[in-house]
Amino acid sequence: MKKDALYYGTLVTFIAFFLMIGFFIYDAIQSSRLASKARSMNTEQAREGQERLRDFSRFRTIKGEDGSEMVLIPEGPFQMGSLAGNGDSDEMPQHAVYLPAFYIDRKEVTQAQFARFSQATQYPKPVVPVFEEELSLITRPELPVVGLSWDAAENYCQWSGKRLPTEAEWEKAAGGEQGYRWPWGNDFLDRTANLRGDEDGYEFLAPPGQFESGRSPYGLYDMAGNAAEWAADWYDADYYKTAPFKVPKGPETGKFRVYRGGSWNESSVNARAAKRFTAAQHQTSAVIGFRCAKDASSPGEESKSN
Repeated sequence: MKKDALYYGTLVTFIAFFLMIGFFIYDAIQSSRLASKARSMNTEQAREGQERLRDFSRFRTIKGEDGSEMVLIPEGPFQMGSLAGNGDSDEMPQHAVYLPAFYIDRKEVTQAQFARFSQATQYPKPVVPVFEEELSLITRPELPVVGLSWDAAENYCQWSGKRLPTEAEWEKAAGGEQGYRWPWGNDFLDRTANLRGDEDGYEFLAPPGQFESGRSPYGLYDMAGNAAEWAADWYDADYYKTAPFKVPKGPETGKFRVYRGGSWNESSVNARAAKRFTAAQHQTSAVIGFRCAKDASSPGEESKSN
C-alpha cells in the first residue's frame, strides 16, 4: 500500500513538473508572438505616421530630356557624414555642408532608358561580370540598369543634359537637411527598401519606385538599396576632415570613385545615407547603377506637382 502511494505520488509529481514546464514553454511562445505582433504594429504605426507627415507635392519637379522626373532639392545647409559611433571612420567627422539648389532624378535610370541611349549613340551595352543566376533576372527593361562603369553613367547623364550628383548632393537628397541615417528617418523600418534577402518581396532588383514608405525627405525612391549609385567624386577616406563648407566636390584626383546607397545585396547597416563605397572607375557590377542630377535653372522652367 505504501509502495503504491509512493508510486502514485511520484507519478503525480512528475506529471505536475512536466505540465509546469509545458506551461512555461507555452507562455514563452505566446509572449514571443505578442512581442513580435507589437513590434509589427509599432512599425506599421511609425510608417503610417511618417506618411501622414510627408507631403512631397511641395517640391518642384521637372521632366529631364530622357523623360525622367527630377525633383528640386532646395538650397541650404545639411549635416553630412556620421557622428562618432554611428558610422565608419571615412564618414567622420559629421560636418555642415551648404549646397545651392539642384535637381536630381526621382528614380534610378532603367535598363530601357540606357538601351535608348546605347541605340542613339552606339555606346556599348552594360556588362555584368559576375552574377550566379540567370542574367535576365536583373536585366529586364523595367529594372534599374546595372553592370556599367562610372564613365558609362557619366556619358548617359551628359547625353541627357545632366551629370552625376556629387557625394554631397546625393547624401542631402537621401537624408535631408537633418541628415537622417536612412532616407525615411533614424530608425530602420522593415519593408522600406530592397535589401539582401527576399523578405522585402524581391530577391534581386526591383523596378524603381516600389517602396513608398522608403522615400527620402524629398520624395526620392530607392536611395537605400535596390541598385547602388555612382557619384561624381573621387574617393578620399580623409576628405571630410578638410572638405569646404560650400559646394564640396571631392578630391581633384584619386584611385577610386565613390558609389552610394547600398544595393539589393547589402544589409540595412550598409544602406545608410552616409555610407560610402568605392570602386575603380572602369569597374562594372551587378549591384551598381545610377541616377542623374543637374544644376537648378531659371524659375520660369515648367514644373508639375508630385
